[in-house]
Amino acid sequence: MSDVERLLQAFIRADREGGEADPLAYLAQVRGTDRAELEALIDGYLARAPRRPFDREAFEASGARAVAEEIGRSLGGVSGEWPALLPRLRRRARLRRADVVARLAGELGATEQQRDKVVRYYHRMERGTLPADGVSDRVLQALAKIVGTTAETLREAGRRAGGAATPDAAGTAFARVGAPDPEHVPAEELMRGSGSAEEPRDEIDAAFTSA
Repeated sequence: MSDVERLLQAFIRADREGGEADPLAYLAQVRGTDRAELEALIDGYLARAPRRPFDREAFEASGARAVAEEIGRSLGGVSGEWPALLPRLRRRARLRRADVVARLAGELGATEQQRDKVVRYYHRMERGTLPADGVSDRVLQALAKIVGTTAETLREAGRRAGGAATPDAAGTAFARVGAPDPEHVPAEELMRGSGSAEEPRDEIDAAFTSA
């Protein structure tokens, strides 16, 4: 049995058993033509699968809403699959976004003043508003170490999907962020030192926007 067949059967089994079968979790395990084939097969299965009655209360209580929003940001943003992948890696590592940011700032050698920039740039990575091509290997290597993956996996995910948002739309989406919960960085950290046109560019800016 090929990897594609094995993963397709595993996805179908999880879906039929009523679990939260996340296609991205299965697609992440293959690359190239195998990934494209598996994506097509999953799409075909979902198109033919019987629809379950929609249970709004169950949907709200489950993680499905968050996953749907993450996938939506991936499809409409400029950060590839990062909005779906990064939160999932954080949850697997049992880390809050604030924990990831603090450790990322440390790995990058950011000063206390520069930490606010790391907060904002990482937030944009998860929101799909930071162009993936501009994020340096240095950032991805540090982030991969923190969340338990590889820089190559993060780079590849950043290149997939997305690409629809413009810089203006990205800024607008970033400004519309609602009140955070304990999973997120405190709102004052996102807004503090949000930067002006006169703010000098430094090595942290270059690390996240090297393109």
